[in-house]
Amino acid sequence: MHVFIGGAYNGKRDYVIGLLTDVPHHWVDCSAGELEIPSGSKVVIDRIEHWLAQTQLPEADAVELILNEIEGKDVIFILTDIGRGIVPMDAEQRKLRDACGRLYQRFIAEADEVTRIWYGLAQTLKKRGEIK
Repeated sequence: MHVFIGGAYNGKRDYVIGLLTDVPHHWVDCSAGELEIPSGSKVVIDRIEHWLAQTQLPEADAVELILNEIEGKDVIFILTDIGRGIVPMDAEQRKLRDACGRLYQRFIAEADEVTRIWYGLAQTLKKRGEIK
């Protein structure tokens, strides 16, 4: 698994698209609240925070469902860091922010590679073979 993380509109998607120009892949956009991960070639999962916000599953069950769905697959996650900045006043938005933080920690702990994208610039945070 390779995780790309960064703030909103920091160039994550464009960066991943550039990496995959000649690579067969499926793009899964979770903004509609659906999570269907195909088998086969490389899979890019984008906007998982939207799925997490819309699912009726308890947080632990949602995390386990995602991890089961990606098991054995070549996956890239594009994660939007929503944990920085102003803490939302709305309780549901705070709950989502916290849930995303815990989910992202789990992905990053299990990822082979983690890259932060900041205004289009890539910074490797974790590389295959390094200590987790």
